[in-house]
Amino acid sequence: MASTTGNSNQYNPLQHPISAATAAIGAQVAGERRTPRMSHMQSANEGPADIAMKISGVIEGGKRQDDGLYFTNNEGIPFPDAEHSKTVGGLPLASDIFLFQKQQHFNRSKPLERMVHPCGSGAFGYFEVTKDVSNLTKADFLTTVGEKTPVFVRFSTVTLGREFPDEARNPRGFAIKFYTQEGNYDIVGLNFPVFFCRDPIQGPDVIRSQYRNPRNFLFDWDACFDLLGNTPEANHAGLMFFSDHGTPVGWRYNNGYGCHTFRWVNGDGEFVYIKYHFMAKHGTKQFTDEEAVRMCGEDPDYSKRDLAQAIENGEYPEWTAYVQVMKPEDADPDKLGFDPFDVTKVWPRKLFPMQEFGRLVLNKNPENFHRDVEQAAFSPGSMVPGVEDSPDALLAFRMFFYRDAQYHRIGVNLHQIPVNCPFMAKSFASVNFDGPMRTDANHGGNKQYTPNSFAHKFRKDTAEAPYAVNDNIVSRKSHYWHEGKMSEYDQAKELWQRVMSPQEKQNTLKNTAKYLKLVKHVQIQQKYLAQLYNISEDYAQGVYQLLPDPDFVFGEVEKLAKEAVLFYKEPKFRPSNGEKLVGKVPPQPVYNPDS
Repeated sequence: MASTTGNSNQYNPLQHPISAATAAIGAQVAGERRTPRMSHMQSANEGPADIAMKISGVIEGGKRQDDGLYFTNNEGIPFPDAEHSKTVGGLPLASDIFLFQKQQHFNRSKPLERMVHPCGSGAFGYFEVTKDVSNLTKADFLTTVGEKTPVFVRFSTVTLGREFPDEARNPRGFAIKFYTQEGNYDIVGLNFPVFFCRDPIQGPDVIRSQYRNPRNFLFDWDACFDLLGNTPEANHAGLMFFSDHGTPVGWRYNNGYGCHTFRWVNGDGEFVYIKYHFMAKHGTKQFTDEEAVRMCGEDPDYSKRDLAQAIENGEYPEWTAYVQVMKPEDADPDKLGFDPFDVTKVWPRKLFPMQEFGRLVLNKNPENFHRDVEQAAFSPGSMVPGVEDSPDALLAFRMFFYRDAQYHRIGVNLHQIPVNCPFMAKSFASVNFDGPMRTDANHGGNKQYTPNSFAHKFRKDTAEAPYAVNDNIVSRKSHYWHEGKMSEYDQAKELWQRVMSPQEKQNTLKNTAKYLKLVKHVQIQQKYLAQLYNISEDYAQGVYQLLPDPDFVFGEVEKLAKEAVLFYKEPKFRPSNGEKLVGKVPPQPVYNPDS
């Protein structure tokens, strides 16, 4: 129950006649078994005039802070946890109302502009198969050496606004649409091989932590560092974010990574797990922070201009496509020492070598930015036969929510926009009808329902190859092998201690301290440095020493580091009974694509 005295900024319904009346009605309906509603319910029990009186200052105490007893969903149902989706075998379920509502609300919380990756540009080109991989996948566009498939590629920053300088510090999106003869196939990746979270319920939080502050629309470094400081697994990508990889030279001088683990399935129904790597044939380049800041002022559209001018001048960017391959019997963290389905982790190349399979070439600029780039829509769920999902929980949910976001932004008939049209497909006869702006043949004479007695044209040979998960328990228990263990930091430690050069380390320290010093709350600085300490003591110490007059001693960071791996990892949701992500070949009967 809210206090009637104290902080004048604390909203008190008893001091507002309309809200007090509402509370009284609530008490009448509920009877004596329930207390009256006393919190302001994020203004749900106020009308727009009540709110206007407060925010305009006509009534004092306009800053109405949340006084709810616990977090809920939009229906007021208690929210169980911040970091754990409802899963079976570690994979998210459609019955997780909290996960789906959180993502669907996020997808619709900004009009028109993309919620993620709004600033970007792209180009058309082709993908050519250079090595035979037909023993690994039946994907039509990958079965013949020399075959070329038309593509559209869009590059972007991830969280910065559409008009923001495209050389600012941020991850870079690297999305490829392949126009294959069996439909459009999308790979939606980054210039980092890892991401900031692995459970989909935290996806909107990662993006919002890098948004502007909703109170004043200023960049909110407290939010960015607070999420990193409270999420141990996020700091592998966080290290890359504050390194010079966060400020690459344009779109062209980036590698592209699929990030997630996928499956390739061959004609016999056998599958392997794979990771995609598109390595820039022309090399990678990064700006230092100072160079990037200067370029943001000199040419806010540097990345867009550089790509367009290069293609116009006949300098066609090219990437060599590689794949890492893992047999399903090897995809077990107990055997590997790392979780192969955790998108915050990489596969060591010494264990899983890079195998070339193609090249990606961009040779044509868009004719119209709005039609060809702004309306381009990508989804990891757009997979052609021969490419399938894996026990990667974030991938499983991205396959839904990317398409959901595009349906909100553009509409359900986005396939009618030329850049999204599966124009190379040998067949196009969608079972989805109607919707706004439908201009094609729509039903094409087909019945609106299936099955029906007049047309039954389904291809059972394209059904996904089955795999067995670790358990059949529905719960919110984490299936991530590293959760709560110090091994969470091993790969980031390897990147810092062995891979990065002394100059790269020095730049990263300087870049990190530049923004960490802007954080207003000391506890956020301490918790973030505690995460860095668990990656490497000299990493945390180096950033700390560059902070101007920190309000705490480094010893406090050392103490916090001992518990940092468990920040917000509630015991109730931690793995405790052998939970892990695996995707095993199921027992007999063996999958038969013709059955």
